[in-house]
Amino acid sequence: MKKKIFLGLSLVCLFSNLFSQEKKFGFEFYGWVSPQYFINSHEIVEARDGQLSLYPKPAAYDENGKDKNQNTNQNFSAAASRFGARIFLNDILGAKVVGNLETDFTGQSDANMHLLRLRQANVKMSWKKVSLTMGHGWSAFCVPEMMPAMQDLNNGAPFHPFSRLNHIRLDYSPLKILNIVATAGWQRDYASIGISGGRDYRQQSFASIPELNLQLQVKTTNLFAGVGAEYKELKPNKDKDAILSSLAYTAFLNYKNQDFNFKLQAISGGNLNDYCMIGGFYEFNGNYTPTTINSLWCDVSYSLGRITPALFIAGATHDFDRTHINTYGSGMSVENLYRIAPRVDFFLNKDLFFTLTLEYTNVKYEDRVCQDRIGNYRLGVSLLYKFSSKWKYTFTNTKQQVTTL
Repeated sequence: MKKKIFLGLSLVCLFSNLFSQEKKFGFEFYGWVSPQYFINSHEIVEARDGQLSLYPKPAAYDENGKDKNQNTNQNFSAAASRFGARIFLNDILGAKVVGNLETDFTGQSDANMHLLRLRQANVKMSWKKVSLTMGHGWSAFCVPEMMPAMQDLNNGAPFHPFSRLNHIRLDYSPLKILNIVATAGWQRDYASIGISGGRDYRQQSFASIPELNLQLQVKTTNLFAGVGAEYKELKPNKDKDAILSSLAYTAFLNYKNQDFNFKLQAISGGNLNDYCMIGGFYEFNGNYTPTTINSLWCDVSYSLGRITPALFIAGATHDFDRTHINTYGSGMSVENLYRIAPRVDFFLNKDLFFTLTLEYTNVKYEDRVCQDRIGNYRLGVSLLYKFSSKWKYTFTNTKQQVTTL
């Protein structure tokens, strides 16, 4: 009986001590509202009601030699507006813990435009030299520090890799300026295009191996640079043993100071349409071979106070044996393309600004599809209003306090 009383008193003391400890809970709500208007001189390959513009469609000539796709088209949308939350918890196992949830209104496909879609859903645990992130977020080739600063939903696609997936990411910083990134990822919304002609994440599930990435990053006060490699396996037909394997590489550089911001990235690899880029694979004698994409883009801007002029330029080539008939992917008849897109940001304050963009994209298709180079002029006007609010919540068993940061 005495042992039970002693045990009970011990448990009471233990839990009293636990609940008397100070607990901290931080919360940040953020996002932006972004109505956008755009007009094109030619019909384009696009998604999300034209907000995600890729490149002009090939010419389709009628009996009078008129290109039926040479049609001016325009739209206005606010679906790119988004909001998110970061949750900051007490340190766990010596690590700072941050949870992140983010969504927008562009849906998972054109069919459910204006419905919510998952952008970010992850937990990050950070120690002194190591951090572990698990959940849904940016693919390793889509480096947040290297995002072009444009407001278009395409974010530089199909030249700049643009993708999110479910992944486990490990960051290790042995030196202050050096970061090593390793990820294992599983495709979902941005899945590779399969033999059905649509995006199918099950190709990776049947291959039984996640998408693997390794990256080295160097960061100083003004410089951010790195190199990376990716290995991916897919099984396009679950009833066959053939596996589609592909490698991809990237190198990137960002130099910036108070007014000047220069970004440059090169990407080369096979079957990269899961990054909103062109490319795919072809089937021959029961085997699958990826097509090769080489892309280079540059984004440069200079702040003049309330006005920031900028320029995005990019080019890409698509190489493979075009005698094959059974091809699957995005832009499989595209040989090369380029884009020149000057823009100007007009800041009313640090959280509210207009952007005026003039974009020219030119594409060369295979001669059997279209013998002429096709260009499209796109004029875009967007308004972006950013918002953010932080709270810190501290409580014990005797006191509660809320602080707005």
